[in-house]
Amino acid sequence: MKQKDQIDITGHLQIVKVFSDGTEETVFDDHNVITSGMGAGLGLLYAGSGAADITNFQVRYFQLGVEGDTVINSYGPDQVVLVSALGQINGASDYQSDARSTIPIFEHELSDWDGGQAQESNADTDWQFAFISDNAIKRVDLNSVTYILYVDEHSCNDHTLNEVGLFMKNPQGLDPLRSTLVAYRPFTDITKTSDFSLVFKWTLNF
Repeated sequence: MKQKDQIDITGHLQIVKVFSDGTEETVFDDHNVITSGMGAGLGLLYAGSGAADITNFQVRYFQLGVEGDTVINSYGPDQVVLVSALGQINGASDYQSDARSTIPIFEHELSDWDGGQAQESNADTDWQFAFISDNAIKRVDLNSVTYILYVDEHSCNDHTLNEVGLFMKNPQGLDPLRSTLVAYRPFTDITKTSDFSLVFKWTLNF
C-alpha cells in the first residue's frame, strides 16, 4: 500500500471471450470506478472498528448485471448496488445455467449507502454473489492486485450482461454477512451463450 495522506485507488477492467477452440476476443478494455464503499471499508479497517477478522476486508465476491446500459453515462463513486443484479429474480439459476456451471454462488446481505441492508424492488434483502477463489487473486506487484473472474460456458447463458461489480466481504463484521460494493463498471452489451466463456481481468492499483 502506498503511504499517502489520501488513499488513491484506481482500477482497470478487461473482458475477454474465450471460445472452445482456444481463440480469444477482447470485448472490453477500460478503467472502472472505485466506489465510496471502498473508502468506507478501508476507513473501518484503519480505525480498528468494524470486523475483527482481517479476511472480512478482502474483495471476495462479484456480481453481474443486465441493466448497466441505463447508467453508462451517469455512474460514479456513489454506486452502491448494480442497477439490476443477476439472481434477484430467479435466484442462483441466473448464474448457474445448468448443472455443469462452475461458478460458486452464495446468498447473503448487501450493504446500502448508510451501511444498512440494501433492498431490491422485490423486497428481498438477500442477494446472490459469485465467489472469488484464492487462485483467482493474483498479486501483480507491490501495489496492484488482479482478480480473475471466470464465467464458464455453462454459466449466465441467455442473459445480456452489461455491468459488473466487486465486493468487499463483510467490513462491518456482521452476522449475517453483509458485503459492500467497492468497484463498478457498466460495459457494452454481451449476450452470453454456451459458445464461449468470459474472463474478467480486473486490476486494482493501491
